[in-house]
Order: sequence, then structure tokens, then C-alpha cells
Amino acid sequence: MNRRSFLGLLAAAPVAQRLPLLGELEAAAQIERRGELHPLVGPYNYALKKNYSTVYRYLNAVDIGHAQLAEVLLTTRDEERAIHRIEHDTWDMVREMFLDPRKAPRLAPAEETVAPESTKVAWRLNQAFDWTHILHRQIYDILATDFPADRKHKYILEAYAWYRSEPRRAFPPKLKTHDLMEHQWFSQYWREKYPQFNGAIWAYHWYQLRLNEVMLEQNRPARDAAVAEATAEFRAMFEDPNLLPKHMPMAHTIATRFLAEYPDIALCFDNLHSFHDIYNDILAHPKITDKESAVYKQLDAFLDPVQALETAPMRPLPPGLSREDHRRLNQLSHLEHMAMMVMSSSDEQLAFLRQPAAERVATVERLTPVIERTWPNFEKKHAEMGHAAHQHH
Repeated sequence: MNRRSFLGLLAAAPVAQRLPLLGELEAAAQIERRGELHPLVGPYNYALKKNYSTVYRYLNAVDIGHAQLAEVLLTTRDEERAIHRIEHDTWDMVREMFLDPRKAPRLAPAEETVAPESTKVAWRLNQAFDWTHILHRQIYDILATDFPADRKHKYILEAYAWYRSEPRRAFPPKLKTHDLMEHQWFSQYWREKYPQFNGAIWAYHWYQLRLNEVMLEQNRPARDAAVAEATAEFRAMFEDPNLLPKHMPMAHTIATRFLAEYPDIALCFDNLHSFHDIYNDILAHPKITDKESAVYKQLDAFLDPVQALETAPMRPLPPGLSREDHRRLNQLSHLEHMAMMVMSSSDEQLAFLRQPAAERVATVERLTPVIERTWPNFEKKHAEMGHAAHQHH
């Protein structure tokens, strides 16, 4: 019997003992399996912790920030109180850890200990998040070693195959449409109410993608320098919150080499990051009272390998952008980012990135018809947002 089968039986055993007491055998089909998830065991395990201890601690702080956010959104009934707790208390907590990594956790936290209530709301989602975060960590461990490139490549493919062996928990390797994240009736509520911490979440995603990118460098001194630069840039976002991203970073702009070499994994991570936004919107929106059902409806759409796929061309940016280019890229608005997604060439994207703000506005207006054709719900959503803003005014 292999380990997965054994763990499945172990997890199911208490349930099987309880079913006769419930007197409802059909309940077996409704009880969610809660077996533990484990990465592959390999010679690279814990290499990130050993070779890049600050990065390891930062990623632990990222996990805490995600978990604490979900817990506050779920358990704080008064919205104004929730806004204060997240935009001030939780923000101050994670910011302090990023400014001084000695204050970040030395060990990866178990989400159930940080967020005991939110992990109960939608256990299948919690498993999908955990499973994909395990893949994230596994790849960092592999890239943090000094193994030959072909050996690293082999281990990465093995780790991804292990990830795909749990299809009910694995995000698909084809990108889901931006409409799901941006243009549903409840979309963008979270970022409107919690703009600073939303920027922190997007900074997390930027850092994770940049690590995927720069850790591909095989030469150890060059890799160390690139990791240090990415980490310094990430820290700078918390030293000066004006540097926090204004749109969700994606692999085609932040990790172009990683996307080229491991497209399935890169798009899986983009889907994970997109779902974090959807999850935050559901938890934050006061009109969504049945959080579990809403989460599972979205999760089912996301885990379906062929439903609601992205159609925008999304040309990858050229590799080797400067630190200033990355800062400029992060400051593009949501609409500017969407305009870049529909551009026909990388050269057009790069020219747009370096345009003055007033010229970018004109470019977005010119591309708006293309945006509306690409994402059918775009026009409706922005009409709703304009109406709401008018009523508020």
C-alpha cells in the first residue's frame, strides 16, 4: 500500500466509525476528505531554508498574512472594525516582519493555528491552497540547490507530476479568464475596502513570481545577487507603500523565463493568485452570506480544466527588465494592465510601459473596444462601478 492510500484510509477511519451513529449512510458522500498533504521527499528538501534563510522567513510571513487576513474577514462582523484590523493591525504586523526578517517565523506555520475558523469554511479550498503552496515551496527548494540544471529540471517535473496526481486539489495549467477575478458582480469589493492590504497581497504574488524567475539562474553568485535584489525590492514596497503593486502581477510580465520553461506551473500559479482575489472578495462582501457555497461555486469553475479560459494574447515581456521598469510596471492601473494584456507584441507592451501617464490614458481608450471584446463582462462591471460611484458622490 502506498503512502497516499494509507493516509486516505487513516483520514477516513474516524468517519466510517461515526456513520452508523448518524444513521445516514448517504452522508459518506458529503463528508470532505481531510487527509494530510505532503511534498515529495528528495535531496533538495529544506534547501531554501538552508541557503536563503531570509527568503524562507519572508515566505512564512506571507503565509501568516494570507491566513490572518481570511480569519479577520470571516470573524469580524462589523465592516469598519474589520477594515481597521486589516488595514492597520494586520498591516503593521506583516510590515514589521518584512522590515526586520528576524521577526518573521523561523518555521512555516500551519494555517489551522493562525486561522482556525476560516480553514473550516471551505475545506476543499484550503486543501487546494495548501497543495499549491506545497508545490511553490518544493520548486523553491529545488532551485535553491547547486545541482546541475538537468537534475533540477527532472526534480521540478517530478514535483509537478506529484501535484497533478491530486486533480481535485490542483489548479489547472491553463489560465482562467480575467472575467472571473475582475468582472463578476462581487468583484473588486475587497480591494476597494482594503486598498493597502490588497497591495500587500499583490506584493506577495510579485515576490513569489520573481523568485521563480531569478532562482532559475544556475550560477550561484549570480543567483544569490538576483535573489537579494528581488528581496530588497520586495522590502522596499513595505518601506514605502506607494511602491505596492496597483494590479495583480502575472507570470507573463514578472517571470517570463519561468513561464517559457514551465508554462503549466506558471499558469497554475497565476490561477492560484487570481483565486486569492476571488476568495477575498467573497469573504469581504457583506451581501454574500453563504460563504461556503459561493467559494465552492467559484472553485468548481477554476478546477474545471476547460471552463472559462483566458483568450487575451498576453505576450510575455522581454527578459532582463531593469528594477525601474519593474517599479513602473507595478504602478500600472488595473485598466492599463488589461490594455497590455491585449497588445499584439512585446515591443508594443514595452513602449506602453515607458510612456508618460497621459499617453497611456489615450492608449487605454484606443484599446477599450478590444478589451470589451476580450472580456464580455468588462463593460457591464465598469458601468455598475460608475453607477455606484455616482450614487456615493
